[in-house]
Amino acid sequence: MDSLKTDFTRQFDVKYPIICAPMFLVSSVKMVVGASEAGGVGTFPALNFRPIERYCQTIKEIKTLTAKPFGINIIVQKTNKYQYKQIEHALDERAPLIITSLGNPKEVIRLAHQMGTKVYCDVVGFEHAKKVADLGADGLIAVGFGAGGHAGDISPFALIPNLVRMIKLPVIAAGSIVDGAGMAAAFALGASAVYIGTRFIASLEAEVSENYKDAILRAASEDIVNTDKVDGFPGNFIRTKELEAIGLKKGLIEEILAKSKRIKRYIALSRAARSLLGGVDSKVSYQTVYSAGHGVGLIDKVLSIQQIMEKIVKEYKEIKAQLP
Repeated sequence: MDSLKTDFTRQFDVKYPIICAPMFLVSSVKMVVGASEAGGVGTFPALNFRPIERYCQTIKEIKTLTAKPFGINIIVQKTNKYQYKQIEHALDERAPLIITSLGNPKEVIRLAHQMGTKVYCDVVGFEHAKKVADLGADGLIAVGFGAGGHAGDISPFALIPNLVRMIKLPVIAAGSIVDGAGMAAAFALGASAVYIGTRFIASLEAEVSENYKDAILRAASEDIVNTDKVDGFPGNFIRTKELEAIGLKKGLIEEILAKSKRIKRYIALSRAARSLLGGVDSKVSYQTVYSAGHGVGLIDKVLSIQQIMEKIVKEYKEIKAQLP
């Protein structure tokens, strides 16, 4: 399959403008290597590998399995007490790409640029995008409405072209992109690459439960529920009996307590701890409920990561040739 040239592919010297998005408790070494070897860029959340020694070993392992670019997602907020060590090890190992979420990426950008590492920042609106651009970010991840996990609330049809027009950086489109039609739409809006998560969960390389993959294949877009009951922050999840069991609506007592910012924050952080640390026997955790985006209804088969990428590119080229 011929390569596609964009600002993003030229920046990282890769074949396809496709990023296998970092997904909590989903992204594995096998997925990262599979995506990078297939011509895109594989990424993973630093918090997937704990303690910090395991995280460092993971970066080394990826580098022994592929010479292609890969990326690490790091939460640059004080709630992530490991962030400085995560940044240090990423830069010591010359990780080609760091993707920041939440918080202020100023120090990451400064340190990364000293080592030749690129920094892309998750953004959900123009104000934050302008701030990180002014700090020297190398690119933006435009997380639009409909993405899996903690998505933005602006339609990608408004968010992406606005960022492209106002900020002269590569913009990566994230949210409900699972096929060549989504890629074509993203490029038409001005994006330089696509950020795909949910589609890669239904891949041979994804080391998640078969129940998770089956839920992806069975779900329709209408089955995606936005709730803060899982980890304290609004996110998109597949409606299952396990998700419904936690109660998706706020009770009267919670509504009253949530009027206090301090109590609201406590509730959110306690839910975050429960979901992050809970196991398969817990009432709710990331191992018992399934994050996914609105594009889930377009996924009907488990394929290898390489097959998925080649299928997306083939569909994109066919659609592009047929456009009026």
